[in-house]
Amino acid sequence: MKLIVSVMPRSLEEAQALDATRYLDADIIEWRADYLPKEAILQVAPAIFEKFAGRELVFTLRTRSEGGEIDLSPEEYIHLIKEVAQLYQPDYIDFEYYSYKDVFEEMLDFPNLVLSYHNFQETPENMMEILSELTSLNPKLVKVAVMAHTEQDVLDLMNYTRGFKTLNPEQEYVTISMGKVGKVSRITADVTGSSWSFASLDEASAPGQISLANMKKIREILDEA
Repeated sequence: MKLIVSVMPRSLEEAQALDATRYLDADIIEWRADYLPKEAILQVAPAIFEKFAGRELVFTLRTRSEGGEIDLSPEEYIHLIKEVAQLYQPDYIDFEYYSYKDVFEEMLDFPNLVLSYHNFQETPENMMEILSELTSLNPKLVKVAVMAHTEQDVLDLMNYTRGFKTLNPEQEYVTISMGKVGKVSRITADVTGSSWSFASLDEASAPGQISLANMKKIREILDEA
């Protein structure tokens, strides 16, 4: 599994002050642009892509409806994603499929989509249908993060992921059970078939995230012969 760490600057000054060397143990950087005012995103983008030049990078605009910090109309959402994608060509572009399903067709030319679904309230009963629909669209990666309230919620999501990976071996998945009880899902990615796991450096970007240092230790332990 690859370890992902998010950067979440709230201003151009914060972005310029980021110390890229602190993120060397991360395999991929996620830029959570939703912590900025929408009019500042394109102003801050050059600093982010310069800081992490040569690193794999995910561009993410996480909206409030899916646990983020910004509200955007479909037109604003698409415009910002396309502008950043065309100017800076991030390795991955996160797209909130169910929140912006009506404008998804405008993204069909992008081969590097992370089709995502986030639910901070529960692990929904129709999880299989959600994974099936996202998988059927053949994105670069399917990402699902849902809140776990019970151990069974966690086991269900892990089992679904393993099943889908077995049936669709070429498709990459990231599935996460959020919250304290879901922490185990973050360290069992290799078992379930999940390609990434998210870790935190200073500030967690989601409930239940484990520090990058601890995730690195866990990965080293699991990789031991």
